[in-house]
Amino acid sequence: MDFSFSSFATFLSILWFLVYWILGGVFFAVIALLRLGRVRKVRFSCLFSLWALLVGIGAAFKGLEYSRQAIGVCLQTADTRAQVVSAIFGCGFAGVFGAFLLGALAMTVGGFLIFAISRSKSKPWIVLETDLEREETQKIEVADEQKSKYF
Repeated sequence: MDFSFSSFATFLSILWFLVYWILGGVFFAVIALLRLGRVRKVRFSCLFSLWALLVGIGAAFKGLEYSRQAIGVCLQTADTRAQVVSAIFGCGFAGVFGAFLLGALAMTVGGFLIFAISRSKSKPWIVLETDLEREETQKIEVADEQKSKYF
């Protein structure tokens, strides 16, 4: 592995990590709001950040490896200078972007698994209304409804 390959792989790893982390975080925040379920946010965010880092690094290195193989195959059939340039950019881009999409799929599946692991069945720390207060307000509402029948 030469210096230019490793520096570009490091750049792609950081870029893919940030893209997966930000877009995946927004996606799962919306999922958490729509489900209205209790999630241990610290556990989810830590595991999701580590997962995004691992998938970003894996997608960058595998994408560059796929593109290196694809460029080699495309260059064997290239005859003119224009075909060489299109082989490098076209075949190389397909490998990197394909690995990015596979990484996005892995982020989605892994995110749902992390979401399931991070579910909380315990009661929240802050309870805004106690059961006794809830019963009293229900009794008052029922009494008000009965009064409105007669007036």
